[in-house]
Amino acid sequence: MARPRNPNRDKAMEEWLKSDGTMSTKELAEMAEVPESRIRKWKSEDKWKDALEEKLSKRKRGGQKGNTNAVGHGAPIRNKNAETHGAYSTIHLDDLPPEEREYIESITLNTQENMLRELQLLIAKENDLKKKIKALEQEDAETLHVDKVVEMLVPKSPKKKKGKQNDEEEEENDTIEKLKTAMKTVVKASPFDRAMKLEAELNKTHGRIIKLLDSIKSYELDNRRIELEEKKYRLTKQRLTGVYNVDPVTGEIDDMKDDENEDTIT
Repeated sequence: MARPRNPNRDKAMEEWLKSDGTMSTKELAEMAEVPESRIRKWKSEDKWKDALEEKLSKRKRGGQKGNTNAVGHGAPIRNKNAETHGAYSTIHLDDLPPEEREYIESITLNTQENMLRELQLLIAKENDLKKKIKALEQEDAETLHVDKVVEMLVPKSPKKKKGKQNDEEEEENDTIEKLKTAMKTVVKASPFDRAMKLEAELNKTHGRIIKLLDSIKSYELDNRRIELEEKKYRLTKQRLTGVYNVDPVTGEIDDMKDDENEDTIT
């Protein structure tokens, strides 16, 4: 006759799993009132380690249910505390200015509409460049515009003071600007130089407009070619089946449409 199962066997396993496997064999043996060798045998036969791994794998990452340790703490949602240069920042539409958001949301998957929108923007840019070039041409040739300011900074030499400085003086010295300008270079450009740069950009914009117009033309030709192929397909189908669409109002045969609502004759 088989020996009855020790009721403390399952209890010992349950307590060990509750402790996430941290309870020692000695502690379990004292609790179950059995030798430590018996606990090791139970661990092997009942596969306690497999049960522990399964338990840990089911546990959710982060705080467990009911845990309130992080309530009221941590950075707010969508904070940019860790942002450096911003190249990999996530952009959310509801964070954008209303005008920019409205423009982005108005973009559709309609190719013809998108090309038209791009063409309008390019034409607007071209007109703006022309206005700026015209304004520069009317300026005095001796007028100069600041293009760039370059400063070379070097560390300031510390000022020596007689006597011992107190804490307030030391703190004030730490906050004083520690750099000074050693050299400052100002790059200026004449109206002619600026107009030449704008002319270069104007030529690029005009080239993009021409290229886009070619794309629009090709798109329209492709659409016409597709419509023609569809017309040929309908005519071939009508001739093979002997079914023709009849306009219910005029009674004329329409070879272009394949509308189920129209009457057909065979």
